[in-house]
Amino acid sequence: MANEDFESQLRRLVTGLADQEIKAGRGFAYDGGVMHADDVAEVALPSILCIAQDLSRRLGVGDFGYRFEMREPNPVFPLHAIPERPAPRFFEVAPFITEVFDGEVMDCRQDLALLFEAAAKLLRPEFNLDTHTNYTATTVAVSADDAPAPSLGR
Repeated sequence: MANEDFESQLRRLVTGLADQEIKAGRGFAYDGGVMHADDVAEVALPSILCIAQDLSRRLGVGDFGYRFEMREPNPVFPLHAIPERPAPRFFEVAPFITEVFDGEVMDCRQDLALLFEAAAKLLRPEFNLDTHTNYTATTVAVSADDAPAPSLGR
């Protein structure tokens, strides 16, 4: 039960962060489609958690008690976060989730498959979307900043 509550808190955090970005005109996409904030949280949370735990370890803080496996899609990408011990306290993990969101998630927002690829490479350094899946990342303009510059007839 504690892990479910913890993951629910993380999902709400990511949903809120995504919602703020969407309202600011910086959207998210996957497979050519624009995503809602709750979809971002649903699809990206395992990847965010994987990258955040790696960051926490590299900084010497330790891990969050998750093991990550590649299996059947969850719900879209085949990365699963499996708790191996009781959930940590939310306030210990939230800063890492926020940091990953502000960095990697925002860098990959034009196609969240790229975020999954970054997380998958932590498990399998040789992982490549094109080679290991039937998916080719595409970038979609999800804000005015992403749109190509207009051609001025030159």
